[in-house]
Amino acid sequence: MNKQDYIGACCELVELQKIRNFIEDKALEFGLSKEAAGQIALAVDEACTNLIEHAYQFDKNKEICVSAEKNDNQMIVSIIDDSSPFDPLLVNRPDMEAYFKQFKRGGLGIQLMRSVLDKIEYYPAGSNSVNNILKLIKNIH
Repeated sequence: MNKQDYIGACCELVELQKIRNFIEDKALEFGLSKEAAGQIALAVDEACTNLIEHAYQFDKNKEICVSAEKNDNQMIVSIIDDSSPFDPLLVNRPDMEAYFKQFKRGGLGIQLMRSVLDKIEYYPAGSNSVNNILKLIKNIH
């Protein structure tokens, strides 16, 4: 039987700690290691930070919803928002050599998500929901 839990957060960076704690607790509850739980929490943090900063531009009146569920041998985190659709899967993988040569900062959140998770799915509003849904999936070994 699947059990899905949710947490809502307004679009303020201070809310990220609440989201990280929720995800880490769920990951440990679902049987992931402390290290894997921290990695998933970091990936979710990156996705939520992008929403708060770029999609909602720190609008405290906006809210995102984060859910976590265990489905067979997977932890599935869904991040639900009603911003303009943005598919992170369309972002090209960065050339890390060029990135470091240019002394860039930031912009690696999606790359981090790809490296930590086993699968990422994106469903823009209108496809099956009135909201955008980003699913971050981690296999449980």
